[in-house]
Amino acid sequence: MRAVIKRITTVEQREAVRTVLRRLRPVPKVDVPRFADRLHEFSAPYRLHLGCGNIKLAGFCNVDALETIAADAIDDIRTLGRFPDGSAREIYACHVLEHFGHDEVIPLLKRWYAVLQPGGVIRISVPDLDRIVRIYHKNWEHFQKPGNTPWIGLIYGGQSTPYDFHKTGFNANWLRHLLEQCGFEQCEEYPHEPHFVPGTVDASVANATFGEYFSLNMMARRPL
Repeated sequence: MRAVIKRITTVEQREAVRTVLRRLRPVPKVDVPRFADRLHEFSAPYRLHLGCGNIKLAGFCNVDALETIAADAIDDIRTLGRFPDGSAREIYACHVLEHFGHDEVIPLLKRWYAVLQPGGVIRISVPDLDRIVRIYHKNWEHFQKPGNTPWIGLIYGGQSTPYDFHKTGFNANWLRHLLEQCGFEQCEEYPHEPHFVPGTVDASVANATFGEYFSLNMMARRPL
């Protein structure tokens, strides 16, 4: 058979076949480290970073529904079943709240309120509809040019996973109202920069493409 193949093929053709066959060889399996839950490394009262994604905040227990590279604990942040009432002194959720439906927001905020200890602080960052509308209007011509999307990711979510869809929106007046309905007090906006966790870069400080911040950053407290 080899003699026949040599007669009907060139050296170059045979080498090309060998190259293809080498590429088809099984790739050695690589052991991927399993997710290591690290909740046991933290103690109450917790500082919780909810919906952390791939951003790990130093000093916080980073919580997500998925086994991300930053997560310390996996939990449904709507219910926080792994965190008892009054077990957290601080909660931070950056560009998370908009991923829940209109009828989910109040129950979710009430649960976060319950997990906070009296006097605890909550910080929430969400896309700010007021800012987005203003920036969009100021840069109208930009969004009319071919290839420039109308900020569909910022408005509708990245849509890279089932969790990455935006289902509702906020401005300062509406978010303050919702927080107060859940019992929070001292609801006020806080500066985009510097980040309250030094060295952190996340959506709360983002200002691309036009050099203007498009997030609403609001903090509030659970009364003593």
